[in-house]
Amino acid sequence: MTAVSRTVSGGAGMQVRVRLVLLAALPALLLLLVVFAYPIVQTVQLSLSEWRGFGPMEWTGLDNYADVLSSDAFWDALRNTVVFALGATICIVAAALLLAVAATRGQRFDPAFRAIWFLPAIVPGTAAAVFWSISVQPQSGVVNAVLGFLGLGNGHAWLASPETALWVIVGVAAWTSTAFPFLLLAGAIDRVPAEVYEAARIDGAGDAQQFWYFTIPLIRPVLTMVVALQLIWNFNAFTLVWAMTKGGPAGSTTILPVLLYQEGFKNGDFGTAAAMGVISSALLIALGAVTLRGSASRAAGE
Repeated sequence: MTAVSRTVSGGAGMQVRVRLVLLAALPALLLLLVVFAYPIVQTVQLSLSEWRGFGPMEWTGLDNYADVLSSDAFWDALRNTVVFALGATICIVAAALLLAVAATRGQRFDPAFRAIWFLPAIVPGTAAAVFWSISVQPQSGVVNAVLGFLGLGNGHAWLASPETALWVIVGVAAWTSTAFPFLLLAGAIDRVPAEVYEAARIDGAGDAQQFWYFTIPLIRPVLTMVVALQLIWNFNAFTLVWAMTKGGPAGSTTILPVLLYQEGFKNGDFGTAAAMGVISSALLIALGAVTLRGSASRAAGE
């Protein structure tokens, strides 16, 4: 067989394999089209229309986007969302990283610690919100009882104050959401070869130096993924905020998902709610792209 004939035969075989792969992937592609693409198209269409939940949609063009971008409520909610997402992500990732390091030191109780620290993940979000809402109540809440015992006063109305309400929810989010990042980071640390730490100790590196110069760089891909996912999930948070404050007091905890819900399901303005959803999605896509590009740039620089 000549080289030309072998090339032609190989090209035909490659085309057959590509067609078989596409044919095998067709059901999954159709499912993605139905589950993701169609709702996205419908949401964009709704954002360009006026619809009160019944009857035909009335085309309004970009009016909904203009109303959203000129609304003080939207910008206040965006600010609250950014503060909440950043605050919760920093607390969650920091706690998960510290717990992961503590649970991967080769001690006999490490498996038990992992099980205990994972327990908050099995608590439903609404149940956690109710529990902590009761716990921070003035006089009767356990948090204020402990503070009173320490001489710091027991009458703090944490959820009734615009200055503290959002930070209470950030703390509850950290309590409920640390478990899965902890397991991911612990697994990443477990995969770091023990020889790396042995060589570092021989060279005189202490625990802090090993953590900063060896652990962090070697688990950076997993750590970056955890940070990106937590930013996205916290940006889209709804359950804790709605269950604990419903966006109050005075709108101090109204984040974008809560404002979107209020516009759509309480005010019946589904077009404006859809426009908020599209803008939020665009911001999240940009945030994810920047995070991943920054991670890729650091990896290339190394």
